[in-house]
Amino acid sequence: MCGILFSLSTEQTPVDVEEWENLKELNTRRGPDAQNLHQVHTSHRNQELLLQFFSSVLHLRGSETVPQPRYNSQTGNVLCWNGEIFGGIDVEFGHNDTQILMDQLEKTTTENDILDVLQKIEGPFAFVYYRAATHKIYFGRDCLGRRSLLWYHPKNGPFMLSSVGKSNTEVKTDSVWEEVPAIGFFSIDLQSDINDTTMKNSLPLACGIPIKLFPWKYDNELDSLETKRLSFPFSRINSAIPELSPIEKTNVEPAIDSQMQKTIEEFISILGDSVQKRVADIPYLNTKGQARVAILFSGGLDCICLAALANKYLPMSESIDLLNVAFENPRVENAAKIRNKKNKKDQQTKEDMPITRSIYDTPDRLTGKAGVEELQRIAPERVWNFVEINVPYAESLEFRQRIIDRMFPLDTVMDLSIAMAFWFASRGKGIININGKTNEYESHARVLLSGLGADEQLGGYSRHREAFRQGGWEKLIKETQLDVDRISTRNLGRDDRIMSDHGKEVRFPFLSTYVVNWLCQQPIQLKMDLRYERGIGEKLLLRHVARKLGLINASRNWKRAIQFGAKTAKMTGEARSEKGQHKLTAINQEEKIV
Repeated sequence: MCGILFSLSTEQTPVDVEEWENLKELNTRRGPDAQNLHQVHTSHRNQELLLQFFSSVLHLRGSETVPQPRYNSQTGNVLCWNGEIFGGIDVEFGHNDTQILMDQLEKTTTENDILDVLQKIEGPFAFVYYRAATHKIYFGRDCLGRRSLLWYHPKNGPFMLSSVGKSNTEVKTDSVWEEVPAIGFFSIDLQSDINDTTMKNSLPLACGIPIKLFPWKYDNELDSLETKRLSFPFSRINSAIPELSPIEKTNVEPAIDSQMQKTIEEFISILGDSVQKRVADIPYLNTKGQARVAILFSGGLDCICLAALANKYLPMSESIDLLNVAFENPRVENAAKIRNKKNKKDQQTKEDMPITRSIYDTPDRLTGKAGVEELQRIAPERVWNFVEINVPYAESLEFRQRIIDRMFPLDTVMDLSIAMAFWFASRGKGIININGKTNEYESHARVLLSGLGADEQLGGYSRHREAFRQGGWEKLIKETQLDVDRISTRNLGRDDRIMSDHGKEVRFPFLSTYVVNWLCQQPIQLKMDLRYERGIGEKLLLRHVARKLGLINASRNWKRAIQFGAKTAKMTGEARSEKGQHKLTAINQEEKIV
């Protein structure tokens, strides 16, 4: 994980010094191990230009920290890299992928060569690369948008790129920071003619210089006459319509035939390989004896499968942290008090004593505790640190603005609900229970695993079931394709900005492009069968995988969004009439709790 900050400015449109320093500080939080600045002076149409490259580094690959930006004094080329190379380019165990990528780019001779090197990378990334000989700047994100990159392009101001931004509510301006769309790679030709008709498009200008897009396309959409193109590393999903009859018993687990058995074994292998690549090469640094890997752990189907697979590929002497977050939610607590008051007479007539309930016994806490018990049964020799991250309401208010700043430019009620859960979970401060005793604990794991991507590809959302109800298999296939297509436009950038605020890196095994490609090729009925009831038919393939891994109870878990499982919904400042898609307001939160 690294932080990228880049600016292109002129004497007439300089970078605001205070804003630059603020952005450097924010990017340093992402990469506390090394920070550097490199400047390039050049010109465009008799106009002096200043290029500033700033990078911060979180050391997660190789034996030594490799500072950035990478600069080749012989060629003048500069690379800012925020990503991980898990495939496509060979990175030997224990080597640093940033330097290897720089070496690969330095061997290229044409623009097509540069694009070919970048597009074959398997892994999450954002980058800025300056090619001095051609006076071109290349930048962009991977095709799934797994790393954050924002751009700022006012009509009369400097052009800037940054891994993280901060809204300036005190200054009224039409210019704003936006997510760089993960629709391809971009280039800025510092020798281009602004009147060149081949450069005219809907993209913004950078100090008056056009920005060019090299878009991602599926193989069957590529024009043979195109000289510069990017090909998605996965196909469209299998569109074959199953010929299956209605079933009588929808509440029983379907039998496993030979085709399904083969598919289960293949999926365990390919998903396991994705997990292995994401946990196997993490340096110990100063955390010897502590967990190097943590799972964002609700006890749900996706994350518990990742935990079981991580168990296969990490030394048994190492512990694994399971980060489980729960919030004190006054609105929920007040509602519970009202219910308890109404039922008081009934409780008094019962012979059994009432059960004491913790305010942090949220749905995710309860499934998390059940999940860790199941993991302990299948791997009793492993130390599983179930970290109970309890967030008092006052503490959520204390860090609320910081979280809003980190998720910027996203700014809805739902964004804050989810971002708050991820921010406190990734911070990793909580308690663990050892032999019946509660101890304070802080996870120092720099790599976090997330199950994001499973629901989109395996039919985990209620909209998949509704599509099947309305239009059968055909509409379900279209809905699933839509979900895969919009993974890059959803909230991975936000999640990256939130969790990297603690100097942590989140990795998504279900979004390895190898995994995505394999799943896209599978027949729809092997991935999901929504003829069956909830808890059986959605994510059918992953449920079979969970049972194969020994996770019998977890295989029956339903999908539950984190804002409801951790109880951050309806506590992040919204009035009762506001919905998740509504913009955040400045109303005092304490005045609205009922």
